[in-house]
Amino acid sequence: MAQRLLLRGLLLFAPLSATAQALLSTDTYNGGLVVGTFSIGDQTQGTGALFMDLPAGATVRRATLYAVTIGGQPDASVSITLGSIPVTFDASTAGPAFSCLYGAAVLHSVDLTAVLDPAIGVYTLAILGGFTTFKEYMLFTEYELAGAGPITVDVFHCGLDSQLEENYTLHTTLPMSTDAPIAFGTMGAYALSPWIDYETVTVNGTELGKFHGRDSNAGPGNFFGACATFHYANGTFEGVGDDSPDQAIAGADVLSDLSGLIAHGDQQFQVTYRHNPTLMVEQQQDNLVNMVVVAYSGLPCPTVQDLLGPDTTLCPGETLLLDATRDGAQYFWQDGSTDPTFLVTGPGTYHVQWLHPECTWTPDTVVVDYVTRPDLGLGADRQLCAGDSAVIGGAPIPGAIYAWSDGPTDMPRTVDSTGTYTLTVLVDGCPFSGSVTIIARDCSQAVELPNVFTPNGDGDNDVFTPIALQGVDRLSFTVYNRWGQSVFTTERPALGWDGHTSSGDLVPEGVYFWVLRYAFAGEPGAARTGHGTVTLLR
Repeated sequence: MAQRLLLRGLLLFAPLSATAQALLSTDTYNGGLVVGTFSIGDQTQGTGALFMDLPAGATVRRATLYAVTIGGQPDASVSITLGSIPVTFDASTAGPAFSCLYGAAVLHSVDLTAVLDPAIGVYTLAILGGFTTFKEYMLFTEYELAGAGPITVDVFHCGLDSQLEENYTLHTTLPMSTDAPIAFGTMGAYALSPWIDYETVTVNGTELGKFHGRDSNAGPGNFFGACATFHYANGTFEGVGDDSPDQAIAGADVLSDLSGLIAHGDQQFQVTYRHNPTLMVEQQQDNLVNMVVVAYSGLPCPTVQDLLGPDTTLCPGETLLLDATRDGAQYFWQDGSTDPTFLVTGPGTYHVQWLHPECTWTPDTVVVDYVTRPDLGLGADRQLCAGDSAVIGGAPIPGAIYAWSDGPTDMPRTVDSTGTYTLTVLVDGCPFSGSVTIIARDCSQAVELPNVFTPNGDGDNDVFTPIALQGVDRLSFTVYNRWGQSVFTTERPALGWDGHTSSGDLVPEGVYFWVLRYAFAGEPGAARTGHGTVTLLR
């Protein structure tokens, strides 16, 4: 496969965010990585060398200077020089933090990409006078070089509170190839000696060794600390000082090649740091692991499982964007579409097949379901006579949460007053709502007539008679044909109209008009008039 620029990314971190572990940055490009480190330990000033030997023709892709404070206030500050470059670390540069025996340990970072000179092989870092809690300094320089092979660099912050044993599962950005070394470097601090103060490092159950003391790879002026000074490019992994990287960690040479401890294509590994047992109780948890860097050759075809995600259930109206994007691939979805993404708007089984000139991936499938809207059992709007009641809401759904707009949470419930009752129910995390209007009226006074009757002698609906005629004191009732002629009149409408005229003649089918004049008891002077139509069918 032709060499090509793959991916570059920087994961920013929030100031003073305590976390067990975090991927600080990841980058995939064509070139190499040089890491130079320096520690002043318990000194208050010092001058050290940070190596940055770049090959001829290389350009600085990204350069980051990290610093770690141990103890003191989280907003501590220090001004230093890196060669002729002035650098200030303060609250604005602070990143992840964790606690230790000496107080807060805070990781700081400054971007030096624009000011680093690729022609300078060694930068002198100077901390001049005064008390400072800034102890470890690490310069990570990524460079690009024409014709160089691809490299992936992942930088992790390891921030468990200082413990006798710290365990991490580190996930790399790409699957790692064991055809080349897998550079593993630890940035550790306060590991003094091989007798009373050291750290044991284990990867995937295999003990790599113990580190302690001043890192000879770090160069002149380094008083204390083991900080993985190395160079990695084109599958070559080498310590800048005296270390020949292999699977062992010894003394201050905290470099290791992990290619013999993982399987080809793995994308994670387990790391354990254990502080040495000691009779000095105050040092039992003197375990300061700040950062881990992994540089490796990534496989071009990452075997990501469940790229579409797990099976899921959505609420009505929700959508789900399935993203199958893989570098250089073509896409074939279940409906024949060929975009890298697919928008789910309904339930179903969705799958994608990839086609790639160099990679073979099995299809990925995800089942998407939708929560069905439940029957809230509210029914239609309705009227009640004052004093009567109605039951609204259906049988409770197991696990559902109910809330009525007027406060109650019972289901179903009984109501007896006028109002619009809104019910909201939460089913499997999805909200559903509905309303019903109840009108409670005074039924002691009521006039209501039907709109159709069938006087055919079958004994069913043969008489046009009021549905409700309550509290009426006096009245008259007249029926008119379509020409406005009166065909029937009475002052006793409760007896009904049987489809004959007042003289006894049968009237034909059709629509008739009626007028009702009445007054309610207790309101003799308040005459009322009602009117409407009725259809006569035989």
